Amino acid sequence: MTRDNDFKTLVRARMRATGQNYTSARADLLREGGPSEAEATRRSAPPAAPERAVPTAPPVPTGVDPDEWQRAHDEHRRMLARFLRDGCLVDTPARRRARVFVLLHLISLIPAGRTYSEPEINRILLTVVEDQAFWRRELVEYGYLRRDAGVYWLPEELPERSASERQETPAWEALWLPLHLSNRA
Repeated sequence: MTRDNDFKTLVRARMRATGQNYTSARADLLREGGPSEAEATRRSAPPAAPERAVPTAPPVPTGVDPDEWQRAHDEHRRMLARFLRDGCLVDTPARRRARVFVLLHLISLIPAGRTYSEPEINRILLTVVEDQAFWRRELVEYGYLRRDAGVYWLPEELPERSASERQETPAWEALWLPLHLSNRA
């Protein structure tokens, strides 16, 4: 499918002039040496946005193997790259393990050490996800966020996991989350 309006305009003009369907008119234009779709796109496409610097891993905490920390952080970045574009969630992971990576990213946006109202949590989540209610419930269900009478807060400890949940939990949770939870204002 073409993505360039200039080329599409040429194809549609040929369709009107000859009565051909879109595919035939496009093929004839390309065969006659008209601008290729790639050339037309290169000419009229806006300049590419500068690449964002890939964030480096947070500093390695004392007592943690630096290689293990870097491996876990690299895995975390790779998984997030599959679901986030320009800092926003573009696809909801179906598998629990992948979903945990997104939840860890969301919890990183919420500072520990204070309570939040539901609208406050929604505003924070809305910067990344459209369905903040779904993701808020997921954060509570996975134990990353606690709730009582409309008040939310981050727990002081890692959530307890069943044996099956531990198999699906990334190493980044065990390495990074205790630091985030202990960083209380």
